[in-house]
Amino acid sequence: MNKITVYQLFAITFIFQLGTTIIFGFGGSAGRDAWIGELISCCLAVFIVMTYIALMRMNPGLTLVQWFPAQFGRWIGKPLAFLYPLMFLYSVGRIIADIRDMVSTTVLPNTPLFVISGLFAIIIAYCVYGGTVIVARLGEMILPIVLLMFFIEIILLSGSGVLHINNLLPVLENGWEPVWKVVYPSGITQSFGETLVLAMFWPETKRPEKVMKVTLLATILSGSMVTLFDVLAILVFGDMFSSFLYPLYTLLSLISIGHFIENLQMFGVLYLLMTALLKSVVYMLAAVKGIQQLTNMKGSRVLVIPASAISLFLGMTMSKNIAEHIYRHHFELLVPYVWVPLLFVLPAILLIVTWLRQLKK
Repeated sequence: MNKITVYQLFAITFIFQLGTTIIFGFGGSAGRDAWIGELISCCLAVFIVMTYIALMRMNPGLTLVQWFPAQFGRWIGKPLAFLYPLMFLYSVGRIIADIRDMVSTTVLPNTPLFVISGLFAIIIAYCVYGGTVIVARLGEMILPIVLLMFFIEIILLSGSGVLHINNLLPVLENGWEPVWKVVYPSGITQSFGETLVLAMFWPETKRPEKVMKVTLLATILSGSMVTLFDVLAILVFGDMFSSFLYPLYTLLSLISIGHFIENLQMFGVLYLLMTALLKSVVYMLAAVKGIQQLTNMKGSRVLVIPASAISLFLGMTMSKNIAEHIYRHHFELLVPYVWVPLLFVLPAILLIVTWLRQLKK
């Protein structure tokens, strides 16, 4: 079996954590202090990721969905473990809805939503059908493109004369409360807490002893990159940053050098398409692998088409518009009632139980 290299693991983790955060911006409710919220979230994320890796080391050779039966037994552990593939499928549906709304409101306003969503779902299914190797190569290919686009964007924005340092001031004008509301629970769950899905792939790495170092490095760098994106947006828009649904897309529309280099919004769409594709493929592959392992199926390929169809259905029906999709389903339902229990509470309980069982032995 082909295993994931250290570089491929770094690429997958880094791009996965950027995900859709890179286009929607981070912590808009904190206004010009959003970048502080991202920095704090990134620092706290280091401890969250270390918790996940501690669980991996306590359960050597086992994936995320195998941890629970191993520690809680089959009758309790399997039902709990099944919650994760279901969450992964729902997350793919959310990303499909993100793509549907972003593409239809920016570059293809007259294209039927089902066509946009369906095409994206087909691409996801095609990549997942290729297995872990395809996902690893996809991350390997996307990483340098995203980094190159990022540095080009910084250079072009600097040359356009739209960055104003005074827009960052005053710092913490409204105190710490808006910042902490951004940090918990949404700041540390989105992207950082979601890293738990990669525990489905950690046993497939060539050098398991490097997982901790690589994952922490990717976490710090992705957090730094999102922080820098927030800073760039605030330098341009000031406190108005919080009023934009797609701040990166709007930011790129302001680039103008010599009336020659202009209208680079397509960069923003490419950012989202590449990072969202990898994130959704990782989620989908983790979902089908998880179901396969929990049901003792011989292979997971037979699950790809049904799983993709379910995610497509969810993506098309979970919300009527972008406002309901983000504010109602994400902040009011998904984060407190799905992500916090599955990404924090259950892993914390599992860590305590595993530690006590090992202590007893």
